[in-house]
Amino acid sequence: MITERTPGVYELLGKLEDVSYSNNFMFGHQNAGHIGVSIKEHDGTESDVKNLVGKHPKVVGIDTLSFFGYEGTMDQLVKVTKQLHKEGCIITLSSHMPNFSLGGDDYYDYSPNFTDGDIGRRIMPGGDLNPKFLRFLDHIAKFVNECIDVDGEPIPMIFRPFHEDNGDWFWWGRKHLPDEDYKKLFRYTVDYLQGEKGVKSLAYSYSPNGFFSSEEDYMKRYPGDDYVDVLGMDIYRDHPSSDDKFFEKLKTSLQYIFECSMQHGKTYAITEIGMRVLDTPEGYYEGLSPSHNVIKNFYTELLSSLSSYEAGSRCAYMLAWANFSDQQFWVPYQIVGDNGEVKFRHEMCDDFEAFCKDTRIILAD
Repeated sequence: MITERTPGVYELLGKLEDVSYSNNFMFGHQNAGHIGVSIKEHDGTESDVKNLVGKHPKVVGIDTLSFFGYEGTMDQLVKVTKQLHKEGCIITLSSHMPNFSLGGDDYYDYSPNFTDGDIGRRIMPGGDLNPKFLRFLDHIAKFVNECIDVDGEPIPMIFRPFHEDNGDWFWWGRKHLPDEDYKKLFRYTVDYLQGEKGVKSLAYSYSPNGFFSSEEDYMKRYPGDDYVDVLGMDIYRDHPSSDDKFFEKLKTSLQYIFECSMQHGKTYAITEIGMRVLDTPEGYYEGLSPSHNVIKNFYTELLSSLSSYEAGSRCAYMLAWANFSDQQFWVPYQIVGDNGEVKFRHEMCDDFEAFCKDTRIILAD
C-alpha cells in the first residue's frame, strides 16, 4: 500500500484537488517536451503547444518506452523532465510494458502477439518471469530517483501503470488477466516500488478505457483506495461526425467517475483523449487528419461540454496524445520558418488557440 510520500507528492495532489473544485482545467499533452512536429530542440524547452500559444501544457505525459530508445532515451528523459518541472509542468508517467515472455524488452517488434503468454500471472512472485519484471520496475525506480529539481528534491510524478486494463489490446487487459489478478498485479507493482526500491515521489493513477455503463463497471478492476490517488479514463473520439453523440456518452461516463471520486475521496482526470480521424479523402490517420477534418472545433466543444455540468467541471486535467509526426498527431500545430513566415498552419489551430486562451484552461506557469 502507499505509505510514505515526499512533500512534493502531497503538494501535487493538493493542486489537482484545488483545480477540481474550481471551474478550471489543466491541459496536458503526451511527450510534449521532446517529441513534436514544430520543435527544433528536444530538451524540454519547446513543444508544439508552446510554439503555438506561448506556453507548455500544464501536464506532460512521458512513457517508459523512452527507457529503451523508442521515444527518446533514459538520459534524455531525465533532462527533459527536469526542464519541464522547472517550467511549471506536472509530469505523468505511463508504461507500455513489453511482453516479458519474449526474448527482449521489445514492445513494438512483437506487437502482433504481445498479448500472448499469460504474462500477468507469470510476472508475479513465484512465476518464471518475475525476475524479468522486477528488472523492468528497477528501470522505473532508477528514472524516478534521478529526476530531482534544482534544490535536490525529488520531482513528483503521477505514475499510470496498466492503463486501459478493461480492453484486450494489452496483456494486462481483461481478456488476458482476470479482474482479481489485475488488482494483485497493480498492488504488487506499487508495493515493490515503494517498499523494495524506496520510491516515494510517485502518485498513482487507475485509468481504464471508456465508455462506462455504471459506477460498478468503472470500478470493476479498481486496486483499492490504498493504491490509487487519481481516478482516470482514456477515451478517443473515433470516426468523428456531427451526430456521433460523443459528448453525450462522455458526459454519462464522467458522471459515473465523478460519483466514484466523491465516494472514495479521489480526484479524477481524463488521462488520455483525442480525436482519431479514420476516414478522410487522404485515408486513415491515427490522430487528426492534416486536412479535411469533419469536426474542426473539437477542443472548444470539449471545454464547453465539461463546463456544462458539475461532474465535468470537477475533472482536474485532460491529456491529449502525442504529436509523433505530421502524419500522426493529436494536437494542432503550425510550422514557422526562420524568417517568421508561417509555412504550415493546421486547420484546427484557431480552435485550439481559442481553447488555450480561455481563462478556464491552465497551461504551464
